[in-house]
Amino acid sequence: MSHKFYDIHYHLFDLSHPNLLAFILRDDMITGESVRKVMRKLPLLLKFVPLGAVNFFSGKIAERIKDFIQNDAGKFRNLLSMMENSIEYHFLLADYYIRKEKIFCSGDEKLKFNKIVICPLLIDFGFKNLKNSGCFYDLPPAKPVAGQVADVLKSIRFYYNYDIIPHPVKEGELRLVKSSTSKEDKLFEIYPFLGINPRNYDLLEIKALIDKYFSGYENDSMPEERYKKLFARLGEVEVNLEDLIFRKKEKENPEYYSYIFAGVKLYPPLGLNPWPEDEPAELDKVKFLLSECARKKIPVTVHCSDGGFKTTPEADYFSNPERWIKILNQSSFKDLRINFAHMGNRASGSREWLNTIISLAEKFENVYTDFSCLTPEIEDYKLVAGIIEKNMSSRLLFGSDFVINLLWSGSYNEYLKNFLITPYLNTEQKLKVCSANPEKFLFG
Repeated sequence: MSHKFYDIHYHLFDLSHPNLLAFILRDDMITGESVRKVMRKLPLLLKFVPLGAVNFFSGKIAERIKDFIQNDAGKFRNLLSMMENSIEYHFLLADYYIRKEKIFCSGDEKLKFNKIVICPLLIDFGFKNLKNSGCFYDLPPAKPVAGQVADVLKSIRFYYNYDIIPHPVKEGELRLVKSSTSKEDKLFEIYPFLGINPRNYDLLEIKALIDKYFSGYENDSMPEERYKKLFARLGEVEVNLEDLIFRKKEKENPEYYSYIFAGVKLYPPLGLNPWPEDEPAELDKVKFLLSECARKKIPVTVHCSDGGFKTTPEADYFSNPERWIKILNQSSFKDLRINFAHMGNRASGSREWLNTIISLAEKFENVYTDFSCLTPEIEDYKLVAGIIEKNMSSRLLFGSDFVINLLWSGSYNEYLKNFLITPYLNTEQKLKVCSANPEKFLFG
């Protein structure tokens, strides 16, 4: 393992993956500011027309809303544009634009990287816990994580087997060509995290998932051994949804899917209770999952903010890092490597969750936190600098939250560049949070 840049919190989505209602209803999708912008386009109507008369102007209101989406909601359209792309091209596109702008080729010599390690975090949307009352099709549609697994593996395989180049004839278009670049020379190393929500499975199914995707991990004695096995599998797995469901390749090779995932992703706002004491059967499933992650040295990233995709009214309660105090105090979980994502960010500006994470990091050596989605602007690194001063320099991880961060940032390039040039972190601090710390979190 060499001098590499790590993005420990990344998302590979297309429009088929998320719970679409939860996606649209995210707090950061329709904001007070976006509503105010629409309203400012209708000043006379809102000031002088009685509310009941608005019905007569419904066509004009619809026109203004469409105009806002078309001309003002640029970042929202940018996000949808990326999610509408064929999933196979995702990493190829990200690679193309980074190379085009030569992101890591200028400035501080110590911050010139020739490799970016990306950890796409799958989210287990399961059956979504949604009841679409008032709809004819009122059964919650299933979004099995197997579909995301197939798409992510397909995208990774495409990345290591193909390149995209400017079209030789059609100006402004890109062309897919067979890659002549070795895996070692590709810009990205891609190590996804498997999304698991224990509530979507019974205990035997969870055991089967661990056996399927994490077979043999307990035998890795050194970080280099884990790394070499994960690297060896990059781009080698060819799979489709049918095969994942009916396990055709597993019948030929029981370990075919092992070492394609580097970790596990947990997402409490979708109904995952980290420690469901009042539900013995659910508690057994959580205990098994976390004990296996500890035993097999599988790093865990858990969503820890009051934003994101929510399908339960208990989202904030489940997301509170205090829910993990009892877990981490148990000897059976002492080796659990866990990243509390988003630094416990809360829309109100409260630091309560962040302070809890800091106290957990002081007590447990395997507790980390990432600042994904919190630093779209250079000035935002003032917050990160303040956290480093609280003896957190060895526990902070760089994460982008791409593609979701396109709601606040113009591009993945922009997000990376702002980190590299921010004056609020010195070179040593930057190297820790984007290289040394995430490498230790990921591989041990």
